[in-house]
Amino acid sequence: MRLSLKAKLTALISLLVLLVALVTSALYLASLTRQALAEVESKGQYVASEVYHQARRVLAQSRIPAGTDPSNTQALRRFVQEWLSSDPGITSLIESAVGYSPTIYYVTITDTDRQVMIHSDRQAIGRTFEPAPRYQDLMRAGLLRQLRVVYGPPRIYELRLPLDLGGSPLGDIRVGVSTLFLRSQITPELNRALALSALAILLATVSAGLLSYRILRPLETISRNVDRLARGEYASALPLDRADEWGILSSKLNLLGEQMRGEKEEFVALKENLDQLFAKLTDGLLLFDPQDHLVLATPAAWRFLRHAANPSTHPPAAELFAGDNALEQLLRGAFRARQSVPWQVVEMTAEATIPRVAASVQFVESEGESVGSLVTLRDATTRARLEDQLDITARLAALGRLTSGVAHEVKNPLNAMVLQLELLKSKLPEQGEHVKPHLDVLSEEIRRLDRVVKTFLDFTRPIELRPAETDVEALVRDVFTLAEPQANQNHVRLIFEANGTLPRLVIDRDLMKQALLNLVLNGCQAMPAGGELKVTPRPLPHRLELEITDQGVGIPPELRPKVFSLCFTTKPGGTGVGLAMAYRVVQLHNGSIDFTSEPHRGTTFRISLPC
Repeated sequence: MRLSLKAKLTALISLLVLLVALVTSALYLASLTRQALAEVESKGQYVASEVYHQARRVLAQSRIPAGTDPSNTQALRRFVQEWLSSDPGITSLIESAVGYSPTIYYVTITDTDRQVMIHSDRQAIGRTFEPAPRYQDLMRAGLLRQLRVVYGPPRIYELRLPLDLGGSPLGDIRVGVSTLFLRSQITPELNRALALSALAILLATVSAGLLSYRILRPLETISRNVDRLARGEYASALPLDRADEWGILSSKLNLLGEQMRGEKEEFVALKENLDQLFAKLTDGLLLFDPQDHLVLATPAAWRFLRHAANPSTHPPAAELFAGDNALEQLLRGAFRARQSVPWQVVEMTAEATIPRVAASVQFVESEGESVGSLVTLRDATTRARLEDQLDITARLAALGRLTSGVAHEVKNPLNAMVLQLELLKSKLPEQGEHVKPHLDVLSEEIRRLDRVVKTFLDFTRPIELRPAETDVEALVRDVFTLAEPQANQNHVRLIFEANGTLPRLVIDRDLMKQALLNLVLNGCQAMPAGGELKVTPRPLPHRLELEITDQGVGIPPELRPKVFSLCFTTKPGGTGVGLAMAYRVVQLHNGSIDFTSEPHRGTTFRISLPC
């Protein structure tokens, strides 16, 4: 479980106070223990000193009996014991010291052989004394040992004071001190110290909590504002009016929010522009980082690959190009060898939507280190078709300019010829009837030639588009209405195969109706024995494709290159303008038109228009 900053601060302050209290308590306990031990030592030394002086006075007033050998230790010990035991002052002093001082356990005088001469317990007189540990050793010990002695089982320590007579050692004055009563002296003071320490810790904890709440309260407001910034809410500023460090931080956060709002707006605008740009790109672009993980992919790129990946997962190139078709094998090999691949056309399988793909792989390096790689995919089939269409368009434009000039040059002489022919007819005598048929032929041919020139001029004249939003299904239904007489005459059934909801096109309705009508009438005329003519719309990404399929005689292979040529026709009485005009109308709408045909089985025209 993660603790909040407030809890951590409270715990830290409490811990510091606890450490200070523990150290202070330890020092106080050491001082208290040493003071109690020193008081006991002082009392014991005082008793030993009083007994020593009293014993010296008694011995100084005594006289060794005549005939006693001073070197006889036993005689001297008996002499000293008799004098000391018979002195009421020493006896009273020893009894009062033991009786009135609870820490003094015994007082005794022993000779040099540790034989008891005087003892607070008379039964111990004459016995060999077992000395206790020296009290000075306890005073020099550490605090922990002193506390173990004080609070452990009762033990006896003694204070020693040497006793001599005339410079000769007689023995020792021993004062025994019990640790039992030391505990009773130290414990009350220790309890008071512990109570004060606990109270100090409690007050410090409460104070730390209040202090941390007071200090860190603005942090909650700042934290909420940071959460809003993380969610992208940059509108409202941080409501914190302070002059301290929190106020400075809040003002900087408000400034950061303003900057982030501006950056976000710029980023959104840039992203929208990039999305629009990428959506309009027909080439597929795949950008990889130095570790060959996908960073960016345009929507058109997935038309060329086996399946569409999720760019947010950043798949590696080895996973993205894991297919077995020729394109993915080429790309996988390029990444494996880390070698750039110039433009190379790959033939795809028959079931592929794009039969020919042009691919390019470029590995970018800077100062010898890989920066990334770029894969470019292009529809080679569509590109070749577009180039052919551009070539046809250029040739039609050149032909249009040429025919326009020729038509203008021919029309004026034709008009002059018509006038001269009429004048010639009027001047011929009546007996010139045998030449009139020839003149009629000349007149008819001149009129036909004039009609051809007029057709050229109409075709090459600039057309002004009037685009409007148009419902495709309604447009096709209107075309069917116009073509119905021709269809009924040839026993043709007109069918519109709706394919879901169709997008509305922005086109010149009248021109597109004329173009579709030409295609439908051609299909009806190609089925003299009857049949079905179907118009099938196919929605594609950003485009709409219209298929006009008939069951007629088809177009022979040798005539297919001339289908959209002006004045080319295979029908008696045809002008050869209908398909050429349809081709021109589709081109003016930035669309494309092509066809497929099988002899004796039918023809399918495909018109592709941008949505």
